[in-house]
Amino acid sequence: MISAIDLWKFVHILLFVYWLGADLGVFLLALTARRAELTFDQRAIALRMAMVIDVTPRLCFALMFPVGLELAAAMGAVEPTAATRLLAWLVSAVWVAIVLGMVRLEGKPLGHALTKANATLHAVLLVVVVGIGLASVLGHGPFPQGWLGWKVLLFGLIFFCGLMIDREFKPMLPAFGRLATEGSKPDIEHDITRAVNGAIRWVLALYALLLVIAFLGTARPF
Repeated sequence: MISAIDLWKFVHILLFVYWLGADLGVFLLALTARRAELTFDQRAIALRMAMVIDVTPRLCFALMFPVGLELAAAMGAVEPTAATRLLAWLVSAVWVAIVLGMVRLEGKPLGHALTKANATLHAVLLVVVVGIGLASVLGHGPFPQGWLGWKVLLFGLIFFCGLMIDREFKPMLPAFGRLATEGSKPDIEHDITRAVNGAIRWVLALYALLLVIAFLGTARPF
């Protein structure tokens, strides 16, 4: 018989695989869009594909915490109240709605407002999740001091990586707009390269956090 642990573990693994796998695709496509030797059309297709695929890791990120909470509860590692579970799922649902709205309303005023709302939500969750994780690691939070407390703390740091990725990548779109109308120029290529390279540093930091989090959840070394 399939247990609650089996079910939530399966969903948890799927989210991790699609998050990391899709994000690697975004990473490679962003590198392709940076290549000045390619035609504009080739680079534009790569950038557009990257933006479309980027929706998947964003959705996985939004769903990971409530799914992880359900898995931890099924394992007996934590005993969240019904209110805590409901709050986690409500925040996740709002987050998913914002991500989908950003895609559907791209380029429209409401789409810009949702992008700002997404950044605000990330900033708030950065403070909340890191605070909960740090308190747990120090023995005063709702999660155990060991591997689970550290998982929550490191998960919270991913919000910071996400904010920095979006911040560094932001100049890419106006630079690409200039590329479409003016053609390749040194200053335009410099802006594109700087935006991609700046984002890459934080993408690699995010990957490192994900790998450590996965190790902690699998090995539970302490």
